[in-house]
Amino acid sequence: MKRKVVLILIALLFFVVHSEAQRKTGRPLPKVRKGAAAPLAQPVSDKTLADWNAIHRTYAARKYQPKDSWELVSYYDYSVTENENSLEELQNMKIQILGDSILYLNGKKIKVCRTDRDSFMYERDALYYPYLKDYFALRGINISKSVPVLLIQSSEDEIYSDMLEYIYTGKYLVLYHNNIAGIFKHVRKSGQGLPSLDAKLEYTQADMYKDVKKEMSSKRAREYNIRPYKGKLRICMGKSISQMDSSGGFYFVKLPNYKSFPIFVAYNCNEDDEFLIFTYKNGMIDDDNCISVLTFSSYNNIKEDFAIFTDGTIYVRTIEGKKTSIDVYRINDDGEFYQLNQS
Repeated sequence: MKRKVVLILIALLFFVVHSEAQRKTGRPLPKVRKGAAAPLAQPVSDKTLADWNAIHRTYAARKYQPKDSWELVSYYDYSVTENENSLEELQNMKIQILGDSILYLNGKKIKVCRTDRDSFMYERDALYYPYLKDYFALRGINISKSVPVLLIQSSEDEIYSDMLEYIYTGKYLVLYHNNIAGIFKHVRKSGQGLPSLDAKLEYTQADMYKDVKKEMSSKRAREYNIRPYKGKLRICMGKSISQMDSSGGFYFVKLPNYKSFPIFVAYNCNEDDEFLIFTYKNGMIDDDNCISVLTFSSYNNIKEDFAIFTDGTIYVRTIEGKKTSIDVYRINDDGEFYQLNQS
């Protein structure tokens, strides 16, 4: 009885922290199941597993010309009521920064000047500032004393700004739009390597189903020494740090390093059989740098599964009715995931 109560409390804590952080874009908040883990869905057949090698041969042979991009990784909505249209506009934002003098937003050229601001004005006037301050601090960026900004040189009012300036750390850019502070991260894609035809299949969703039931029972777990990780992991969610371990409804396995970054895969028992793929960097896993895979969903008929190859290529297959699509992800030199699109 005590164990059941502990599981409930940990799951609820994860939900509360996730709700307060509020900001993993493109993914709904987890539904908390009271009690022990839900039954596992049926794994895909061995015949289906053989398809991954064919998929890799197909996609590794394609031509890619990846370009760096700015990606919305988090946001803080300080409005009274959520504005989905404004969030969608931020999600579709096209950004390009040339030095410290030119900022392009959706093709519109804005002259800017990089400078520092006293944090007092943000502490006094900006409702989103406490969130940003903690968010950046957890990622090694201090904006508690002075705030680096791009100051707009034009007198024209720009809707994606607040006080006619943008917080800009070089790695991150903050845009303000209709009471939402959107945090964009510069993601390196060019020069980060491409899928290799020689890569081997390292781990799949079906492998993890087997290993959850019996430790290292899958062939690839034995081949690559993929073991369950039974320690505690620090996870950064928005502006908060919490601990994740198997007692909280998460089953972790640790894969071999890629580009010096350990890869963790978690089976989230608090979800509809959700799998989460993380890299480990800066002493933690970051919810803003995560690939989420839903084997099935209570909300629709979409089914997903994944495969990870030794060259750092990750495939997510999505089946919706008779339609099948493949998303291709890579890991860059910063340990960050990015989607690889055909040129």
